[in-house]
Amino acid sequence: MDPTPKRTRESTSKVRTGCSTCKARRVKCDEAKPVCRRCAVGSRKCTYTAVQTASPPRNVITVYLPPAPVQRQPALFASDADLDFFHQRIAASLNGQQGSGFWGRLVLQLAHIEPCIRHAVAAVSIVHQDVERSLRHPAGYVTANEAAQRKWTLAAQSLSARIHEQPDAPLVPLVCCLLFTFIEFLRGHNHMAMMHIENGLQILAAHRGSNLSESDRHAIAETIRPVFMRLNVLCSLMNRETPPAYAAGTADKDDDGDGDDDNNYNKAHPHRDLADSEFQLIGLLDTCIRFINQANIKAAAFQIGIEDLLEQVRLQIRLDAWRQRLDQMVEQATQRSTALDQSTLHRLMVHYKVVYIWLRVCATAGEQATDPYVADFDELIRHAEQVIKPNNGSKPTEQDQPPLASLDIHILGPLFYTAMKCRHAATRRRAVALLPLAPRREGIWNAHFAHATAQRVIEFEESLLDENGWPDESVRVHGLPLPDDESRVQTVGESPPSSLRNDDQSIVISPVIPATLEIAFRTKPWGLTGDWLSTDVYIQP
Repeated sequence: MDPTPKRTRESTSKVRTGCSTCKARRVKCDEAKPVCRRCAVGSRKCTYTAVQTASPPRNVITVYLPPAPVQRQPALFASDADLDFFHQRIAASLNGQQGSGFWGRLVLQLAHIEPCIRHAVAAVSIVHQDVERSLRHPAGYVTANEAAQRKWTLAAQSLSARIHEQPDAPLVPLVCCLLFTFIEFLRGHNHMAMMHIENGLQILAAHRGSNLSESDRHAIAETIRPVFMRLNVLCSLMNRETPPAYAAGTADKDDDGDGDDDNNYNKAHPHRDLADSEFQLIGLLDTCIRFINQANIKAAAFQIGIEDLLEQVRLQIRLDAWRQRLDQMVEQATQRSTALDQSTLHRLMVHYKVVYIWLRVCATAGEQATDPYVADFDELIRHAEQVIKPNNGSKPTEQDQPPLASLDIHILGPLFYTAMKCRHAATRRRAVALLPLAPRREGIWNAHFAHATAQRVIEFEESLLDENGWPDESVRVHGLPLPDDESRVQTVGESPPSSLRNDDQSIVISPVIPATLEIAFRTKPWGLTGDWLSTDVYIQP
């Protein structure tokens, strides 16, 4: 029997511009208007959807939206030169550092909805411009713009009202705290900056485990807490004890709140990227430097015990394990042809190298303990040169100039340590040459003072050389003597005039002010077991 012929139907092109009713019934529409034939026959409602055409080109305006839904209407601000200055000059200069999301994103987002942050940003911009003027002024200081104090007062008042209204919302107070800290660093008021840092750390600790919104908890963990962790390290470098900031993402691993178990999280955690590598290193640096500060005191008194040596070895193993994981991550990135930010990588190696050396000599009283690490000092400087001179020695542009201040860990501290502790003349002088290219103020460190002090220490130590041509142990300067803004004197033996008092709010002093610095050099001329000799030294930067 012949098979039944297969039924076919004529193929027609689909019409995608018909009426809505025919489209819904999946039938062809003849597109007659105002009513198509099928709708007219069936007495159906016939409607046509307007075809959207491409909109003409238009200018784009960037608006910084809040990082999270808020229960209040955004505050409306007119165009503000202070906010523009902060965006284009301050945030831009700090955006090259890890954690730049704080300056270039979070602060600007919140400034559009929070009056206290808006006023604090304005105060930062005004003080920043005052410091810029002071750098250009031959006297080294200028009269402070009174608008800065007014904005600061408004910020403090708005913040107080907000805390009263929302006592369980720590995000905005923490951001204001860091902005206030930055202002104090700009002006060289280290004591006040430390107070803000400690207040911020207390806020972090008080709200740990609080029932925060998901957006606030994420912003604090990913943006705020890393900044405080870096501040912890900067304070530890100056032997200023502050409560440790617990690690983001690992709070559930720390039962007693002291940060130790958080650091244990990093022992076997592979590095996902350079940001993760730095995050793990920051917590380890803070732990190592806190131990080093205690070990240095014990070593000077010959009180190092077996427990200290065991802790020293344990930290060395953890630091070396971090380096191995970094190398593995870099190798994997190379295999995948994934580009890594070389400036960040070199900066991490600067931090690693300085603590690598410092940790291994901290239990020894003599300054000659660093002599076997000349090659490591040299490697540290080579990495620092790549951080400071990414353009292969080409003339730096305005954008390449170091920022006036930074809350981040950069290279100032490691270079100063190298200049102070490496006895090899050429190596330590290379470190000194790089100091003026570091940020003007790196936390409570002043690059100008560090450069002048390092030069004076080298001159002081090289006044007496041993048989190898290196500074003799009897003239080695112990510790890391670094004068601060309180160390200024106008003439030897006299106090600075009222116009240069650091607590004078009516002026803004240049970080490179041409004033004499007074500092004490501590040496052991009668041997390591002999008495200390403290020599008052006056440094003219």
